[in-house]
This record gives sequence, C-alpha cells and structure tokens, in this order.
Amino acid sequence: MCPFNELSLDTGESVGYRDHRRTDAAGAGRGGISIDQGQGAIHGPMHTGSLPQESRVELRRAACSDLLKLFEIHRAVFLPHIARIWGWDERWQRGNFLEEMATASTWVVQADNEVAGYLQIQNQAERIYLRNIALLPALQGRGVGTRLVGQLQAKAAERGMPIELSVFRINVAARRFYERLGFTRTQDGQTHIGMTWHSPEREQRGT
Repeated sequence: MCPFNELSLDTGESVGYRDHRRTDAAGAGRGGISIDQGQGAIHGPMHTGSLPQESRVELRRAACSDLLKLFEIHRAVFLPHIARIWGWDERWQRGNFLEEMATASTWVVQADNEVAGYLQIQNQAERIYLRNIALLPALQGRGVGTRLVGQLQAKAAERGMPIELSVFRINVAARRFYERLGFTRTQDGQTHIGMTWHSPEREQRGT
C-alpha cells in the first residue's frame, strides 16, 4: 500500500489533504464501482476499432510507481478548467490527488505499454460513481473513453445500478461526450453538472 499521507510526488515535500476544490470529472468523469479482476473486471488487452492497428490499449490496476506520471496526466487534463474556476494551487492539487488515489479504485490506461491515462471509481452501495477519466491528448477522440464507459455501462446494467458522475460546468466537451453515451443532466451546481445514466432495460421497465 502506498503511504499516501506522506507521499511527496515530485516536490520532495509531504503534502496534506484539504476539503475544498476537488477535481470532479473535468476530463471526462468522476465515478464509482470497484472493478475487480475476479468480478468481471475491465482489463486488457483492449482493442478499439478507431485506434491504429499497431496501437495496443490495456487497463491495469495503478501501482505506487505510477503516481508521478498519473499526476502529470491529471495536471495536463484538469489544469485549464481548474485554473479558470478557482486558480491552480499546485500544492493543494497534489494533496487532493493523493487523497483521491487513497479513496478510489484507480486503473491505469496504457497505450503501447506507455501510461496514457487513468480511470477512477468508488465503491457505492446503490450506484456506480465514476470519479475521473483522464486521457492524454494522443488518445482522446480515438474511442478509448467510449470503450471504458461502455464497459462500465455493461457492468451497471448487469447489477441494475445507475452510473453517476459530475463534470465541470465549463467543460462543454465532456458534457457532450457523456450525453452522446446516454447520460442525462440531473443536477446543476455553481461549478459542476451532475449526470446520470440508467440502462435502457431499466428505463423500459419504468414506463
């Protein structure tokens, strides 16, 4: 287990967690169910038709050694939105990132054996809460995020659970991405929009 409370990332300083300005799903989502390999896991290799033939995309559990690279991806994906909303506090963001790593199930997205993104989810009793999907620009628009969410949707349908997440209000691209995958707006906050997905079978039973 990583010593999250004392981990320093690349600063050489310990960082603590404070209870404001959480990232939510600026890059694609923020959410939650554990995906365990013994329980119908999402795991690689994962081939996507929109990727070049030579590309290989896989999903594996995050390790302590991944933290620095994952935070770099976090910064690349979320900084433009967070800077506009609150301003970017590097030290606070590192502490919050470590807290999210400690409290969520995190999966690394690898492309050709290189770390290229991550998926974060949390265990919830009656829902799947998608905390974060963050992909480097090289993988965006190539079907990877759609495939990840699609596999979560399949698991949610099997368990009869909704998927919930939130996106930054200013991140129109993320909202449209989820709308295309069947998510609907359920909450409107000052900085975030809450979205929910229900399986078509559940919707049909409810009508």
